[in-house]
Amino acid sequence: MSDFGGVHRYNVTGLYHDIWGFPTEQPETVNKLLYHLVDKIEAKAAEIARWKEYFLDDAQQVFVSYGSAARSALHLVHTLRGKGIRAGLLELQTLWPFPAELVRDRTEGARNVYVVEMNMGHIMAQVRQAAWKPDRVFLVNRVDGQLITPTDIGKVMRVIEGRGF
Repeated sequence: MSDFGGVHRYNVTGLYHDIWGFPTEQPETVNKLLYHLVDKIEAKAAEIARWKEYFLDDAQQVFVSYGSAARSALHLVHTLRGKGIRAGLLELQTLWPFPAELVRDRTEGARNVYVVEMNMGHIMAQVRQAAWKPDRVFLVNRVDGQLITPTDIGKVMRVIEGRGF
């Protein structure tokens, strides 16, 4: 896209537009444009993705999280590491396009993958689809308006591992 004030003229609006940048409501034109843009973005997922990772080199218990929930997951990872448990965190900082290859790569050797999020499991579904072992991907969430805590995550982890609540 040209710089503002440069040699090219273009419109910036929330409207759908044609290939010249002018508003249109023609369904075929809008459909083509939207698919073109989505395909273009998804093709660059690996370049667009932003993330942080902690202790994933040898992690057997991998947490995938984002936003405020990632802070609680990271706290638990440090606690577990202090107890000799090989835990790691993949903190996603961009969610779309979903970095499926990154998730697949970083969770490949994990015994369990815990997706920690503050909703009904929207990202967990994406992680499960990307993972090598989708049956070992578990949701750890809260949907009551309270922040998820390291203790909340640990309780779910203990249940999944058969160590009680």
